[in-house]
Amino acid sequence: MKNILLTIAVTVLLQHSLFSQPKTDSLKKLIQQENNNSRKADLYFQLCDIYRSANPDSSLTYATKAIDLLKRAKDNDRIPKAESYIVAYYYSIGKPDSGLVIAQKNITLLETKPDQQSMLAQYYSNAGLCYMKLDEKKKALDHFYLALKTAEKSNDNMTQLKAYVNIGWAMMELNQFEQAIGNFHKAISFTNYKNLPGTYSGIIYNNLASSFGSLNKVDSAYKYAQTAIEKSKAQNDIVAHANGLFILGTSQEKMGKLQDALQSFLQAKPLREQVGDPYFIVSDQAELSHLYSKLGKTKEGIATGLEALEIAKTNNISAKLPMIYTALASNYEAEKDFEKAADIYKKISDLKDSMYADASPKALAEMRTKYETEKQEWEIQQYQNKIARQNFIFLGIAGLALMIALLAYSQYKRFTLKKETQLQAEIMKQQELATKAVIEAEEEERQRIARDLHDGVGQMMSAAKMNLSAFESDIHFANEEQRLSFSTIIRLVDDSCKEVRHVSHNMMPNALLKNSLANAIRDFVDKMDKKALEVHLYTEGLDERLDSNIETVFYRVIQECVNNVIKHAGATTLDISVIREKDGISATIEDNGKGFDTTDKEKFGGIGLKNILTRVEYLKGTVEFDSAPGKGTLVSLHVPFAAAL
Repeated sequence: MKNILLTIAVTVLLQHSLFSQPKTDSLKKLIQQENNNSRKADLYFQLCDIYRSANPDSSLTYATKAIDLLKRAKDNDRIPKAESYIVAYYYSIGKPDSGLVIAQKNITLLETKPDQQSMLAQYYSNAGLCYMKLDEKKKALDHFYLALKTAEKSNDNMTQLKAYVNIGWAMMELNQFEQAIGNFHKAISFTNYKNLPGTYSGIIYNNLASSFGSLNKVDSAYKYAQTAIEKSKAQNDIVAHANGLFILGTSQEKMGKLQDALQSFLQAKPLREQVGDPYFIVSDQAELSHLYSKLGKTKEGIATGLEALEIAKTNNISAKLPMIYTALASNYEAEKDFEKAADIYKKISDLKDSMYADASPKALAEMRTKYETEKQEWEIQQYQNKIARQNFIFLGIAGLALMIALLAYSQYKRFTLKKETQLQAEIMKQQELATKAVIEAEEEERQRIARDLHDGVGQMMSAAKMNLSAFESDIHFANEEQRLSFSTIIRLVDDSCKEVRHVSHNMMPNALLKNSLANAIRDFVDKMDKKALEVHLYTEGLDERLDSNIETVFYRVIQECVNNVIKHAGATTLDISVIREKDGISATIEDNGKGFDTTDKEKFGGIGLKNILTRVEYLKGTVEFDSAPGKGTLVSLHVPFAAAL
């Protein structure tokens, strides 16, 4: 991914404050004068807030003192607040596993205390941050959604804001950049709507810049990075300032301004070292190594990359290994050391296989839908509780004035019916959004796998072919048979490259991205083996582009139908017709194969036919199967244009 602007995000942990010497001196004097242990603990909390970013060791010391005071005062309900600063300390020094132990202990405790939901939301957030540094992104995202849901119920605006930012960060790290941008814009809107302080503005704009950069929207990345630097300077936020310079440098690198990029990275370096967080130091080192390869300074690039690799392994920062390996590979290629470059690409490929093992886009979409559904159910429950209270009042009034009560009851029934209708419509809308999210996630996953095949495996196969070709002129073959065998090996590697390209293009067809639905289907049909199956394709009225949802779903359904014919029908001819009509688009797929019993429900239990039915129903269309054993199969599809979402 060396051509993608690398993401870097500043995480949000509890409250953020700035170091102020006069304020700390004043607090220390008040502590000496205060005799009440609970009030003295509050003063220690203020010192923890001040020192947490500027001096984590001091923050830990004051948090420990606060815990001791609270135990003596038997004020156990506030001990979780004191321990939250210890979680922040472990997180800041790169020991998230230790912080997670404390966080999980307090989550178990606070889940039994309805009056401490705000603190529970903060602990969900803290646990998610620890999981992020441990590279367990799916668990992290799950805890961020729990933080958001709990903060909404407890009206904790600051924790709700942090949840939006942290969900966006997790989406960035999982390469779901559009969803990340959506959450960062929610954070900005929420800040303005609730009139919250701009403490996190530098963080949010940094993350927006990083996300736009990863989507190759460099102008937007450059603009947001400059905004982030200005806001972080105003807040005296060293971490956000360093990140802003880093993202500005990566934007300049994408623009071809390599010397400007180098200066930005070098300005960020002392700030990053002052903070001392190895997670972000590794990111900076990896990108600087990559930049050195572009500047032809490969010795500096390799040294910087190896240094970053050592820091990452020492601190167990596996999430940043792909960045480091990519930077090292670019330097080895620049030095024409293709053997080491190929070895690095193999490590990158292995890492990619493990990175998405527990956090596919489909799983993330289902998680997001689960949060939205639970939120809707909570709102329904709140409404039902409100109705219950209204009923109680109504019955009281009914005892005093029966005629007035009857009139009120009539109005109430109409109101309730209207609300129930609205709620039912909202639930149906949520179900449609859930289906859309899953289908879109499946399409994104196809595209991700296609890109990985093309950019990862394809590059490695090409590198292998290049190395074999380079060796051919240096090898002295004993006989003609050896030379022919070596040529056969090169041809097999070349055929493998073509096969990888074929599979990746089939999963993410360029014809559908660049041209019409008709051309995409024709491109798919033309690649089939004409000797095994004779295909006739007829299209009408498809010169103009359709809605992208309709085109994608229609292409996938026809692709699934054709694959079913190839795998199961044993047919020799296949007729495909796709026609655009006034009110929608229709298609028929007919073969002369062995057919099947359409009354057999087990036949419709397979994944293939379920996918066809689900996708067409998503577009509010219809699909019919006309078949019988020995009589071939006819599949008829129709989707109205009003179905596009």
